[in-house]
Amino acid sequence: MTNRAPAGVVAGVDGSAPAAAAAEWAAQEAERRGCALHLVHAVNTGTLTLSPRTGAAVTDLILREAQDVLDEALGKLAAAHPELRLTGDVVPRDAAEAVLTAAEHAELAVVGTRGHGGFASLLLGSVSLRVAAHSRCPAVVVRGAPDTGRHILVAVRDERDGETLRFALREATDRRLPVEALHTWSPAVAGAGQAAPMTDEEAEEARLHEQLLRSTVDPASEEFPDVRVNARQLTGATAATLVEASRQAALLVVSRHEPAPHFGLRLGTAVHAVLHHAHCPVAVVPA
Repeated sequence: MTNRAPAGVVAGVDGSAPAAAAAEWAAQEAERRGCALHLVHAVNTGTLTLSPRTGAAVTDLILREAQDVLDEALGKLAAAHPELRLTGDVVPRDAAEAVLTAAEHAELAVVGTRGHGGFASLLLGSVSLRVAAHSRCPAVVVRGAPDTGRHILVAVRDERDGETLRFALREATDRRLPVEALHTWSPAVAGAGQAAPMTDEEAEEARLHEQLLRSTVDPASEEFPDVRVNARQLTGATAATLVEASRQAALLVVSRHEPAPHFGLRLGTAVHAVLHHAHCPVAVVPA
């Protein structure tokens, strides 16, 4: 069962519990979308330092064991989702590169929080971060309690988040859930000698942020008239606000804005924070 250039949902598996949870989430997502699910199990065979003959035998053994892991994952999903179109590949390369390559033409890439190669003290593995940072398609990191929330939560900063909002609205349509569009901001400091901004100034700021939020949300929501959208703004740190709000969400959707040349991380600090601490799966959408 192979497919080198899948157009549906791609998920990385490695036999770990987080990867199994991600594969199950991906299977349910593929069913909602009416598309195929392609599993990728990557194994790095390039570090062997034995003789060519022995090295080849060990490589074959590693690949056979990897195929067993993949077949087990495919078998469990086939039993739980008999109508789902399933394919899979064992790929002898770096795990993040394998998922990114398989997902080049996919609708969605899905990974778990941490696989066998991770450290127990880390909240998120390097593979998950790299896929979220570099995937050409939206990428979901499955964490928390999947599909137990009451709405789709989407972070809205400005008009550049229109496509991210549309992704959230499509997810809400498939799941028959409402959308909460959340815009966060921090009041400007009026002056060094004042403890807080003046009330009138803060009210004017709030009005301007409300206009920004509505100008982003309204055009997208008009395209999805069957989805109820609650747009709201909160003051405070973006990362902490989103993490707390994710407690009630089935999915948190955030944008990945491309950094300026030679500057910045591919993932902003707020996106890093929610990937590590959110209470639900996180979708990172290239913007």
